[in-house]
Amino acid sequence: MSTGELHTLGLHALSGLLASRSLGSLELTDALIARAEAMADLHAFVTPRFDEAREAARRIDADTSAPRGPLTGIPVGIKDAFDLAGVETQLCGQYTPDADAVAVTALERAGMVLMGKLHCAEYCLGAPGGKDRLPFAENPHARDRSPGTSSSGSGVALAAGLLPAALGTDTGGSIRIPAAFCGVTGLKPTGGLVSTDGVFPLAPSLDQVGPMARDSRDCALLLEALTGRPGSLTGALTERLDGLRIGYVRAFGDDPRIAEDQRAAVAEALGILAGLGATVRDVTLPPLGDFGDCYMTLMVSEAQALHGKAMRQDETISANTRDRIIGVAPYSAEAVAEAREARKALTRAVEDAWSEVDLLVWEAAPGDPPRVAEIGSGDYRNAPMLFVPANIADTPALVTRAGTSRAGLPVGVHIVGPRGGDAQVLRAGHALERARGPWA
Repeated sequence: MSTGELHTLGLHALSGLLASRSLGSLELTDALIARAEAMADLHAFVTPRFDEAREAARRIDADTSAPRGPLTGIPVGIKDAFDLAGVETQLCGQYTPDADAVAVTALERAGMVLMGKLHCAEYCLGAPGGKDRLPFAENPHARDRSPGTSSSGSGVALAAGLLPAALGTDTGGSIRIPAAFCGVTGLKPTGGLVSTDGVFPLAPSLDQVGPMARDSRDCALLLEALTGRPGSLTGALTERLDGLRIGYVRAFGDDPRIAEDQRAAVAEALGILAGLGATVRDVTLPPLGDFGDCYMTLMVSEAQALHGKAMRQDETISANTRDRIIGVAPYSAEAVAEAREARKALTRAVEDAWSEVDLLVWEAAPGDPPRVAEIGSGDYRNAPMLFVPANIADTPALVTRAGTSRAGLPVGVHIVGPRGGDAQVLRAGHALERARGPWA
């Protein structure tokens, strides 16, 4: 394979080439750096570490006696919210940590080559807007469209072939929205499965760290590295789903703000899953608005408690971010207490569903990515909160591509499982992807 085609490969294919020594880590790293430099106007990288990546790749190639794992020598990127020792965080507080985030250490232990830090929404909240402090990452499918929310640089780097893997964080969809809008795959794992130590917090009771990649199998491989459990997830992947019970949350898709393109793509995905042996039935959860109200109270109150002082005193913070965090009236202690109780009740309602089904499926986004020029700083407050039920219930949730809209843009599907059901979620995503085949 020529170096000009390496950017099209995922983790599993690259792992095989590196293991057989038919490809060197430096050769791969150089090819991806050249592509990233040629596509720098996408603004996927906020802090490139290309020289350091080349040096790390050289060391890996030179050390022929060291044990090699499945990810050894493969480049990866991390969202700017992750601490990297001695490297200033550009968009999340502008500080220089003295140690790596636990998740970054796990990737280094797996032998991955860190190519740099990727763009994210300032303070990990929101989407692009007209008053951002730095140029926002641009969606390679349509430059005038949003690439998603906070982990946008990760989604853009994957979709553009700059990297085969990346890390993101997810408080209310910030892994899964960029995955949907950029046509890649992202997983918010079970709460607590991956350490958030050394990750900039937005709302700690909701924040999660997770993998983003080209497909579910690659997400599984990356999650194994993050948890130190090789084979625990990839070994569970199958191409048949016989006996699997899937519940479609029809009421979420019936929201009048959900585009017909999204409903059609999810219906087709459900048909494919049924054809692979799964049984599909409708399932009822509490109204989406109940999840959204609970989420907004918890997220905003926690963000204001952590960052309200900075919003009022740091003049370098953009007007977009100020509006998103302190443009909302503070919630009373009583309202926050009620939201915590509501979270318990909503979580119980989700848990009750597992007596009937093994997985839940619903739409990943209300429609095509919005045009950047039309996004207001507070628009997210009025959007259908399709992503937040998984954050409220602390369950694993995967978004992978399910179709293409009339506008030619990716459409995603949401696959959600019970706490600890990460392997089952990835299994369903993998089977769906294998049955559909690659997207052009």
